[in-house]
Amino acid sequence: MRFHFQLDGLLRLRRLLEREARERLDESLMRIHALQHSLSEAQHWSDETSQILASKDPLPACELQFADSVLRQTRKAIQQRRRTKEVEEEHAAELRKAYLVARRERKTVSTLRENALRQFKIEQTRREQSALDEMFLGKLIHSRNAAGFVRESEHAKETP
Repeated sequence: MRFHFQLDGLLRLRRLLEREARERLDESLMRIHALQHSLSEAQHWSDETSQILASKDPLPACELQFADSVLRQTRKAIQQRRRTKEVEEEHAAELRKAYLVARRERKTVSTLRENALRQFKIEQTRREQSALDEMFLGKLIHSRNAAGFVRESEHAKETP
């Protein structure tokens, strides 16, 4: 007899939902990492540009004006990326909660399956043992009957 879990469809669904939740969380975490990397690069560039502007080396007015304009735009972009990163981190927190719920639900159904499988194995072992016991009892009865038949035939030979 084969093991059949009645909630196999539900277990497959829960596994799928857990995997999808994990993938969405991973994607969000990758976006956060990319934003952090972009922020680091922009901040580094902004710091270097600020140092060049603060240096005592004379620069032509047009270069100063261009550098100052780019620096202001970079700082605005940094602020915008920080806000975007905060929003993405909040979204990742929600996705993490959803993933943990999906994981817990999948584990619950998996535990039910494991318990059903364990119970099936116990029942299977009990059935096999019962079959072995019946076979042994059948042989025992057969051997006793055969021994009784031998005694009766010996007894019949002795009494003429």
